[in-house]
Amino acid sequence: MKNMLKEPYDSWHDERYYEPNVPLDQEDAKYMLITMNKVLGTHGIVMMPMFGTLLGAIREHGFIKHDCDIDVVIKSQDIQKVMDLRPELEQKGIQLYCYVLPWIFTFEYKGITFDIYPLYESAWPWTGRYNLLLEKYINKKYLAETEGYELFGETFQVPANPERLLEYLYGKTWRIPQSGGPKIESRLFFWRYAHRFIQKCIRYAKKHWFKKE
Repeated sequence: MKNMLKEPYDSWHDERYYEPNVPLDQEDAKYMLITMNKVLGTHGIVMMPMFGTLLGAIREHGFIKHDCDIDVVIKSQDIQKVMDLRPELEQKGIQLYCYVLPWIFTFEYKGITFDIYPLYESAWPWTGRYNLLLEKYINKKYLAETEGYELFGETFQVPANPERLLEYLYGKTWRIPQSGGPKIESRLFFWRYAHRFIQKCIRYAKKHWFKKE
């Protein structure tokens, strides 16, 4: 994986603020999401809510009650730009929390973590998809175009036809909140992708290994 950063960053983790599975403070989360959107947008960086954050925006018109962090994606070529904005973000109370090259960059504000996933194009067998943090893959067609979406009085860029992407990620019942909270929704997310991977392997085997002579 090509290093998109000018500086030789290593993986780094500040454990001072880590509180796993603590629901978001709605007002602090709103401040952080709006501030990150404004700062990155001012510098030409397109930031799109993703996973539970996108699900909350479309389904709840806010955040999911039980969500524990904020997730967004950016283009991989914008990683360095985001890191260069640290001084500006620090003035607004937002600190770099951790990064694991080259997959994830996390910022923090009052205990809320903001995960940024760069979009990388995947190799076989996930060609035509973006690779996020190794185990998460999204078909490029779902992110090919974006559109403006009003949330908290601000305009955010989201994938065009976000409902189609949410069905792809969480299934046809994505509009129904899961009583088990984020663990249940994450489990559904994992098994949908595991099922797709198995299907892809079966199709490949039938095509290349069991061809009729």
